[in-house]
Amino acid sequence: MGTFLRRWIGPLVLLLVLGGGTGYWFYWNHLAEGLRAGLDRWVVDRRADGIDVRHGPVEVSGFPYRLLLTVSAPEVAAPERAGAPSWSAAALDIYFQPWNLHHVILQPQGAQQLGWGPPERRQATVIQTADTRASVRFDAAGRLETIATDMRDVVADGDSPVRQAGRLQIHYRENDGQTPERPEHSVNLALTGDDIVLVPGLVPVSDTFQQAALSVLVRPVPRAASPEALDAWRDESGVIDISRVAFLTDRLRVSGDGTIALDLNRRPEGAMTFVVHGADRFIDALTSQGRMSELARVGLRMAVSALEKTDKEGNRVVTLPLTVQDGTLSLLGFKLLPVPPVY
Repeated sequence: MGTFLRRWIGPLVLLLVLGGGTGYWFYWNHLAEGLRAGLDRWVVDRRADGIDVRHGPVEVSGFPYRLLLTVSAPEVAAPERAGAPSWSAAALDIYFQPWNLHHVILQPQGAQQLGWGPPERRQATVIQTADTRASVRFDAAGRLETIATDMRDVVADGDSPVRQAGRLQIHYRENDGQTPERPEHSVNLALTGDDIVLVPGLVPVSDTFQQAALSVLVRPVPRAASPEALDAWRDESGVIDISRVAFLTDRLRVSGDGTIALDLNRRPEGAMTFVVHGADRFIDALTSQGRMSELARVGLRMAVSALEKTDKEGNRVVTLPLTVQDGTLSLLGFKLLPVPPVY
């Protein structure tokens, strides 16, 4: 028996390896064909949901460790959804792992065209990046759970509020009452960025930021971006909970949280609390665009100075409440600047 095993163990192992490899090859090709058919079904299903999806030829590659669908000329438009977004690119690489089809990596190729807003006020931008990757996860039923996008060396034009960024990350999560922190019909949205250059005058405190971050919970999700839909969202007690807003410039370091909604005149209303390092510069930035008198500015400075404390690092820091009400942004009861309607 020992001689028999020694003689045949090599061929048997080789046969098992070849058999397993052949079986995996058939499995991989089965998945590849299934993904092609799945993409076609997904397009049909999205069109039934009011989302227009178009694309050119599709190629499948990546054997043996992954499945790669290369989709040429992809276009997606959702005119009935909130924001009426649209997106297109020269090509889109879609990566799957054969052992985990609920996690997908997307990598657009070439410039990306984005559009948003209603037809009468349509906005658009073209975004160029050194690299863009999006991680998309689905639950066991195939429903979208999260999207995490990472863009490097960003340059944008048109109506984009961001002109340049060394890095931008966007995280999106849909909620369906999984926990009290994830109520039904809500979404989480988080944005972080490094070395950001904004459209001049967009934000009172600065046009350039070394770092910036924003995390919000929108509840419920607006049905569309039209004035009628946003009015309905407001009337349904729609609110944006800001769990974190933070930014760092060469002169300022600010962090805070708060809540924002819409009033009957379609203006933002709410309250926020900021922790500020460099309060004088923060106040100068906010008041430079308002109509505050010099006497009121001196009074505000005195009030803020009285609240400042020294932190463990020896820096002066102050906690400041900001409110937006009746179309006016106020700090410590001092009116800073008017806030126009959002739409």
